Amino acid sequence: MQINILAGGPTELWPQKLFEEPGIWIGADRGAWRLYQHHIPMLMAVGDFDSLEDDELEILETHLKSNQIVHVKAEKDETDTELALLYAQEQDPDIIKVFGATGGRIDHLLSNLWLMADETFNHIVERIQFVDSKNIVSYVQPGQKTITKIKDTKYLGFMPLNNVENFKIIDGKYPLQLTKNVSKMWSSNEFIGPVVHISFDTGIIMVTQTKDNA
Repeated sequence: MQINILAGGPTELWPQKLFEEPGIWIGADRGAWRLYQHHIPMLMAVGDFDSLEDDELEILETHLKSNQIVHVKAEKDETDTELALLYAQEQDPDIIKVFGATGGRIDHLLSNLWLMADETFNHIVERIQFVDSKNIVSYVQPGQKTITKIKDTKYLGFMPLNNVENFKIIDGKYPLQLTKNVSKMWSSNEFIGPVVHISFDTGIIMVTQTKDNA
């Protein structure tokens, strides 16, 4: 099963054919309103909905059943995207794709991308993708891992989210070997074949596959 989460980020960063994605949808804050506008059925709408006008929220509440909308206070510890991910995790899907979570405010972007450093999400770390028109972000846990090239992307990057030790990029265009954790984005690497192999002993690494043009 695939679960898609739509957050409230800029629509111009949506990938083409967004709503042709298979699976079921969860709307996070304004993402729920955008799902409603595009007539996309949703499993759940969640958030404080502070980005919606009063009449928009009223329409959304009328459109959804009471058990399909979780309206939380604005003063909360979790972001709206985080709440959506927590609910998605409970469904134990094979993959969770998050859209509308990039662009806009940089604090929102960084908060979203670093969510997988929270041990709360250990169970689904390697099932998560953050996707927009130019970027696909995924995550890997320790071990020997195979990164498969995603169609139409060019660049490959790696960012340790926490204490990553003995990190190796084995067969990318630019190999790398680190014995100690370095908090740095190792960007602009490339595939020289269909896959790149990496390994590391501790921590979580964010993997980016990107392209210059949408």
